[in-house]
Amino acid sequence: MPICCSLAMRKGSCLPPLPIRRWRDLTRTRAKIRRTMAGFANRMQKLWEDANLKLGSVASDVLGVSGRGMLTALIAGPYDPKQLAQMGCGRFREKTKKLELA
Repeated sequence: MPICCSLAMRKGSCLPPLPIRRWRDLTRTRAKIRRTMAGFANRMQKLWEDANLKLGSVASDVLGVSGRGMLTALIAGPYDPKQLAQMGCGRFREKTKKLELA
């Protein structure tokens, strides 16, 4: 049997319209970026725990506004745990004692 006859018997594949294909590409790219960011956050948190900084035990989002401010202060130079705990914003204000220990 010739090849062209066997191909003619197969059903064609469904190719979605261009806007749907672009939307799928966009959502796949967004998911890939979010996975990359989550991996980065996990690596950062592991580095901080290796340095005996347990910010993750107090904060659910260590890369939030309060966490980033504290990390910037840590990188800048000598630090005092009480001063770092005072840098917390919003709900972190309620956890200053835990932050000092972390």
